[in-house]
Amino acid sequence: MKRILSLLLVLGVLVTSCSKPEQQQGESAASTTPDFKTTTVALPFSGYWLSESYFNDIKTHQSPQKSQEGSEEVFVVIPDSTLQPTMMVWNFHEGSEEITVLKKDGAYQLYEVVIDSLTRALKDIKIISPTKIEIGNKAFVKISPHAKPNEKNNPFILEEILFKGKYSLADGKEVEFKNNGEVTGLENYRYYQPAIDYIGPGLQIDQVSLSSTEDRKEWMAFKFRGDTLRIYQIKCIEFDKSNNECGLADFGALKHTLVRKK
Repeated sequence: MKRILSLLLVLGVLVTSCSKPEQQQGESAASTTPDFKTTTVALPFSGYWLSESYFNDIKTHQSPQKSQEGSEEVFVVIPDSTLQPTMMVWNFHEGSEEITVLKKDGAYQLYEVVIDSLTRALKDIKIISPTKIEIGNKAFVKISPHAKPNEKNNPFILEEILFKGKYSLADGKEVEFKNNGEVTGLENYRYYQPAIDYIGPGLQIDQVSLSSTEDRKEWMAFKFRGDTLRIYQIKCIEFDKSNNECGLADFGALKHTLVRKK
C-alpha cells in the first residue's frame, strides 16, 4: 500500500511538473493573441458596393423609380480598414444603425455597433471577385461613382451608372452628362441631379433636376428607352393643398429628346 501511494505521489508530481509549462505556455499564447474586436486590419475590398439586383434592374429598365421597388439592402460603403463606422442603405430611403467590418479567423463579418460597443455579428462577407462580394445571401457589385471630398459617403450613383455619357439633340448639338453632376450643351443648365428615392408624394415617375446653379433646381420628368433619353415637364394630376405639394404626378410636355452617342 505504501509503495502504491508513493508511486501515485511521484506520478502526481511528474504530471504537475510536466503540465505547468504547457499550461503557462497556453496562457501566454492566449494573452498574446490579438483581439479581433480591437485590431485594425486593412480591407482589400473597400469602396462603394451596390446591390447587384438594383444594378441589373437599372441596366434593364433604366428607371430608378421602378428599380427602387423591393431593393431593400441596396448600398454600402466599405471603409479602408476594420473598426471604421459605416451603414447599410435601405431602398435609398433610410439607413441602418452604425455597423462595422471585422476580420475573425481569416473571415470578414459585419458587426452591429451600439453605444460604441460591438454587440453581435450580423452577416458574413464573402469576396467573390475584385468587383463582387456577398453580404449574407445578397450579392453586391463594386461601382466607381464620383463623390465630393467632403461627402464621401454620398456619391453620385445614378450619374455614374445611368446618365453618364455624350448625347445628341435633334439639331445635332452635343450634350454631355458627366458623372460628377455637371451637364454641358443643354440650354443654360450646368448641373443635373436624378432623384434616387421615390418614396413619397408626387414621385410616381422618374425625375431629374436641371439647374444653372447648384442650389436652384428645376425638377423635370425623364424616360429612357434604349439610347434615347426624353425629358418632360412634370404635370401634377392631384395637388395636396393641405401640404402644399403635388400628390400625384405624370409626364407633361416633352422638352428635350437626346440620343446617346455610341
